[in-house]
Amino acid sequence: MRREGISTSIKALAASASLIALGVPVVAFASDDERPTRDVEANEGNVVRDTTTGDIIYVYGRGERRIGTAGAASEGGVAGADIEVRPFLRPGELLEATPGLIATQHSGGGKANQFFLRGFNLDHGTDLSVYIDDMPMNFRTHGHGQGYLDVNGLIPETVRRVDYRKGPYRADTGDFSFVGTTMITTHDRLQPFATAEVGSYGYRRFVAGGSVPLAGGDLLMVGQVKLNDGPWELPEDFTGVSGLIKYSRPLGDGEFKLSLNLYDASWNPTEQLPERLIGTPLCEDRFCSLEDSLTGFTERQILTANYQSDSWKITGYVQHYNWSLLSNFTYFLEDPVNGDQLRQYDALWTYGGRIEHTAQLSDWLSLRVGAEGRYDDISRVGLDETIAGEKEFTVGAFAVDEKSAGFYAEAIARPVDGLMLIGGLRQDFYNFRTKALEGAASWSGDVSDEAFGVKFGANYEVVPGIALFANYGEGFHSNDARGVTAPTDPAPGLVEGDFEEVGLRFERGGLIFSGVYWWSSIESELIYVGDAGAVEPSDPSERRGYELTAFYKPVNWLALDAVWTGSHARIVGLPEGENYVPGALESSGELGVSAIFPEFNAAARLRYLGPHALIEDNSQRGASTLLLNLRTAWTPRNLAGFEVYAELLNALDSDDDDIDYYYETRFPGEPAEGVLGRNSRIVEPRQLRVGVTKRF
Repeated sequence: MRREGISTSIKALAASASLIALGVPVVAFASDDERPTRDVEANEGNVVRDTTTGDIIYVYGRGERRIGTAGAASEGGVAGADIEVRPFLRPGELLEATPGLIATQHSGGGKANQFFLRGFNLDHGTDLSVYIDDMPMNFRTHGHGQGYLDVNGLIPETVRRVDYRKGPYRADTGDFSFVGTTMITTHDRLQPFATAEVGSYGYRRFVAGGSVPLAGGDLLMVGQVKLNDGPWELPEDFTGVSGLIKYSRPLGDGEFKLSLNLYDASWNPTEQLPERLIGTPLCEDRFCSLEDSLTGFTERQILTANYQSDSWKITGYVQHYNWSLLSNFTYFLEDPVNGDQLRQYDALWTYGGRIEHTAQLSDWLSLRVGAEGRYDDISRVGLDETIAGEKEFTVGAFAVDEKSAGFYAEAIARPVDGLMLIGGLRQDFYNFRTKALEGAASWSGDVSDEAFGVKFGANYEVVPGIALFANYGEGFHSNDARGVTAPTDPAPGLVEGDFEEVGLRFERGGLIFSGVYWWSSIESELIYVGDAGAVEPSDPSERRGYELTAFYKPVNWLALDAVWTGSHARIVGLPEGENYVPGALESSGELGVSAIFPEFNAAARLRYLGPHALIEDNSQRGASTLLLNLRTAWTPRNLAGFEVYAELLNALDSDDDDIDYYYETRFPGEPAEGVLGRNSRIVEPRQLRVGVTKRF
C-alpha cells in the first residue's frame, strides 16, 4: 500500500492557506459576538470587558465555578486564556489540560501520541476517549491497535474549549472512556487572521482563516500547513495539512452546525533506540537513526452535523480514513538476514451518531435518555513484512465490519438546596466480523458481546464554596476485532471495569482547589510487546491514587495552576513484587503561570512525568522526566491587529526520556535470541519558535 500524493481537496486547501498566511499561529481571539458578558463563569473567550467599570477581565476556563453543576470533583475544563497563551510542542499536549494526563511520543509527529493517566499506560488511546464537536476520534479496530487516537491534525486556533472527565461516571460516554474523556469544542466564529511561525530544526507553520456571515448564520474556514524535520539524524520531513470548514446558524429553539475536518500528513518515523548502542559506530548519539527507510502517512476526512437545544442533542458523522506506517522495533531479532521491518495499514469508512433528549420532570428532577450507534467498514487492515519499504509477504490482512449500539439514561435530582444526586444506566451491544483477505495469520469470524454499566454520584455543598463528592461507575473498552475473532485464545470483545472516587472542591475568592482519592479495577491489562511493536491483553489489574489540583488568580492579570497526582498499580494474580504494571506512572505533576496585559503576555509550564516500572518485577525502572516550556507575546497598540510571539520549548534543555521500554532487540553479531535491554526515545532538545499574527 503506497501513498501516491495528497488529495486534490487537501492541495487546494494548502494552496489557499499559504496564499493568505504570512504566518502562523498562535493566539486566535474570539470575535466580539463570541466573547461572553460580565458573567465570567459562562465565558468561553479570552477577554471580557466590564460594562460598568470598563476594566478588561482575562478569562480562564479553570476559573469556572463547578459546584452545583459538576458531577464529580475531578471534572473540569479549559478555555480562553488557558488555551491561547499555552506553550506546547505538539497538538496532543492540548489534551494535557486534563490534570495528570501526560502525552508523549515515540515515533514522529505523524503518529498518535502515547498517553498516561491515573496509573494507566493508555498506549495510543485505549481507555481515553476524545470527542471533537461530539464526534468520537478513537479508532476501535486499527492497524496499530484498538483505541488509536490521533489528534495531530488539530488546529489550535480552532479550539474554543476543552472539557474533561475522569472515570466512567456519566452515562453518555461508552467505549474507551473508562479512565478519562476529553471533549473538544471548536469555534463557530473567528476574527479573520493569518499567522506565520518558524522555528528550530526546520519547523514552519502557516495558518489563516476567519468567519463571515452567510444565509442567517456564520461560515468559518481555517487552513493550516505544518512542516518539520526535528532534531533526528533522519529528518522527520513531516508535512501536514489541516482544515476546518464549519457553518452554524440558529434553527428553531436551538442551533445547527455542519463541519468538515480535513487532515493529510506524511513523515519519516524515528523510533526508540536500544540504549546499549548509543555511543557506538552504529549510533553516535540519541538522535541517530537505525532504520532509514521508515515512512508513514495519514489521510482523514470527517463530516459532522450537530443540532443542540435545551432539550435535544443530535449528532451524525461520516469519516474516511487511510493510514500506513513502516516500523522496526526489534531490528534483526525475527529475521537475521532481512531485518524485522513491518508495515501496518488501515483503510475504512465510519458512520455514526447519537440522539439525546433531556426532560425537566419537575423543578428538582431531570431525566436524560439517549441512543448512539456506529458502523466501521474497514476494507483492509493488517500487517506486512517489508524490506526497505517493499513488501516481502503479508502476515495477515482482514476486512472488518464492526457495529455497535448504545442506550443510556441518566437522572439528576436536587431534592434539597446544595445536594445533587446522579444515577445512570448504560447498555452497549457490539458485533465484530472479520474476513480473511491475505496471509497465513488471517481468519474469518463473527463474535458479539455486550456490556451493562451503572453509574452513581452524589455531591453536597456543605457551606458556600465547599462541596463533597462521591462517585461510582462501570465502564469498558472494546478490543481489536482481529483479536476478538481469533480462532485460538481469542480476546474478549469488551473489557469491563469499575471506578470509584471521593473528593472535595473548594471555590472561594480567586482560589479553586480539588482533592480526589480514587480506586479502580479492570478485567484485562494491556502490556507492551516489543517484538510486535504493539500491546497485548494480560491479567486483571487494580489501582488506587490521589489527585490534587488548584487554580489561583490573585489579581486580574496573573493566574497560576498546579496539579500533583500519585498512583499505585498492580496486576491481580501475580506474586507480590512481581505484579507491577509496566509503564504505569507512579506520580505526575504540572505547574503553570501566566501573566496577561493589554500589550504583553507571558506563560510558563513545568511538566513532570514520574518514575515507573518497566517490567513486572520492578527490577528495571524508568526515571522521571521534567520539562519547562515558555511563551511570550507582544501586541502593540500602535500596530493594530498584530501580535509577535516566541516560544522556548524544553527551556532547560533536558535530555530525559520521552518514552522508555524494556524488551529484546538484536543486531548482526549478537546472540540469536537477542539482547534484553532498555529502549528509549529522548525528549526533543531545546528549541525556539517565533511567529507573527495579523488580525483583520
